[in-house]
Amino acid sequence: MATVLAPRADESLFKRWGHRVVGWFSSPYELEGRPGVFVIATQGFRQPFVLDVGESDNVRDCVLTNERRSFWRRNALGGLLYAALYTETEQSPFLDEFHRRNIEQHIRTVEQPVFGVRDLFTRPHDVM
Repeated sequence: MATVLAPRADESLFKRWGHRVVGWFSSPYELEGRPGVFVIATQGFRQPFVLDVGESDNVRDCVLTNERRSFWRRNALGGLLYAALYTETEQSPFLDEFHRRNIEQHIRTVEQPVFGVRDLFTRPHDVM
């Protein structure tokens, strides 16, 4: 008689910020090339400490080519962690992007990441 195993629960799926989140991965290659919001973090005391948040129509490519990735590496003392909230495609690209930006803004408000809209490590423009 063959042994039948119960379906394995996806250990990388959790709920946070009012959404289903996939992660925390140690490699950006584990992210999917789908539309959504990505979260970059480093290991914190109880839960990962969010460094950056962004949205894209291709989460994996955006993370792999992001201009701030060197800053992430330098500031991730516990190693980088990656997560994503994938969004389903709406009726139009505009609505999908609007939905992703709203989620991104909500996470930024809650987590107040170091990088993003107003990076702490950029120099203000010189005033003439």
